[in-house]
Amino acid sequence: MEKYEVLKGMYMVSIPAGSFTMGYVYENDPEIPDNINVFYSDEQPAHKVTLNSFQLGETQITQGRYKEIIGSNPSSFSGDDKLPVTNIGPYEIMIFCNKLSQNSGLEPCYDEKQMKCDFNRNGFRMPTEAEWEYACRAGTTSHFYTGNTENDLERAGWYLGNSGGKTHPVAQKVPNAWGLYDMHGNVFEYCDDDWNPGMSYGKYLTEDDIVPVFHYYHNLNITRGGSWFSEPSVCRTAARSCFCSWKGINQSYYMGFRIARNSG
Repeated sequence: MEKYEVLKGMYMVSIPAGSFTMGYVYENDPEIPDNINVFYSDEQPAHKVTLNSFQLGETQITQGRYKEIIGSNPSSFSGDDKLPVTNIGPYEIMIFCNKLSQNSGLEPCYDEKQMKCDFNRNGFRMPTEAEWEYACRAGTTSHFYTGNTENDLERAGWYLGNSGGKTHPVAQKVPNAWGLYDMHGNVFEYCDDDWNPGMSYGKYLTEDDIVPVFHYYHNLNITRGGSWFSEPSVCRTAARSCFCSWKGINQSYYMGFRIARNSG
């Protein structure tokens, strides 16, 4: 896939427009281990989503990149600038994205007071969860972009079974077909969508969505991908989690992010 450099050694990958099935229809499959093939109601109903092209960070934002833009490093695990930054929440991410946009001559996307994104602007932002899942799948339908077993997950990312209880430098595992690293594990990744309490247990509401953004209903941002301490089922492509987005109580040593922006 085409990619371009934002900062020295920091790349964005061009993700093509297309449609995919978002979510997971649970079926009993004896060939998939029970600790992976798990039913979660919030992944239902599986539904078709159509997306415009966009760009997504090749890796999670590292501590080195965060320091370069913000000037500080809030992370719990340290000692290597290539470790993903942690102990940040949506508000800190918005500030990072706006500053990176300004430094790059782009339009900042976020109103930092309202904590809302203008998706018509060309600056950096968090991905929507539909963008995240589409990019993670990269054309696959398996639980991980490497397959359906824990061995497949181990090839793709750092999770409870292989992390040694800590984060790891980015881009050490197998990337997906579109050249994205660590979409499974290492740190959870914030999305711009918010967990909607109007949905029954966060279930999807509609079919055949086009560029969906379900956000700003509450104060719980959707997070994706699992982390270094997550069970295999939490690291699956379709798995959804959420985390509080209030200022001051949004820091955690297993939460991180990668950036997105509109194409062009």
